[in-house]
Parts: sequence; structure tokens; C-alpha cells
Amino acid sequence: ASPGHEMGKLEFSGLRIEMVGADAAFVRGAWLLTMPDGKTPHGLFTLVLRKSSEGWKIVHDHTSAAE
Repeated sequence: ASPGHEMGKLEFSGLRIEMVGADAAFVRGAWLLTMPDGKTPHGLFTLVLRKSSEGWKIVHDHTSAAE
């Protein structure tokens, strides 16, 4: 990021991983972004991961922000 455009620090918590087969998993959790100006947007996310010969890849991401 260039000066004045820093994104802040992104943290994840409450991670829950649920295997739905040998080659697929759901990951759920919360995110918190601490911005340089002190704002702290946060919310929840769900990922769907699939394992292939190249390793684990995110194939779907749903992220929501709290109001």
C-alpha cells in the first residue's frame, strides 16, 4: 500500500473447520480489521475449500460486515 492508503491489521477469530469429505471443508469465523484511523470494521465469513492435486483452494467465499 502506498502512504495514506494503508489497509490496517486483519485478524481472524472463532475459526471452525468442518470436513465435508476427504477433499472438501467449510471454514467459518469472524474477522476484525483495525484501521490506522482507529475504526474497526468487523463481521463473519464462510469459506468452502476443495483439495486438488495442487493443494487446498478456496472455491467460495461469503463475507458479511456487521453494522
